[in-house]
Amino acid sequence: MDRKKESEKFQKRIEEQASWLEKWRKKGISWEKVMIIGAIGWMIVLPMVLGGYLGNYLDKHYKMEDGMLSWTITFIVLGLFVALYSVWRVFFYKK
Repeated sequence: MDRKKESEKFQKRIEEQASWLEKWRKKGISWEKVMIIGAIGWMIVLPMVLGGYLGNYLDKHYKMEDGMLSWTITFIVLGLFVALYSVWRVFFYKK
């Protein structure tokens, strides 16, 4: 008898979660949209972070004499341009 009650509780909990998921699907949330936003985020962040690390390495090992040029900022901005180009190329470029 105790097992039957546990089984009914478990089934009720699963049905509640399934109804919650159905509610969200009807409201229009699509996991594909969430995945696309995540992909865009990685496509933007990764080149900028790598550019920051490369620029920091160059700043530590190869100082300019006048000190006016920061490799870190230069490569972060370059990473931003690479990121925006890659997002444009993947999502908006029509062949």
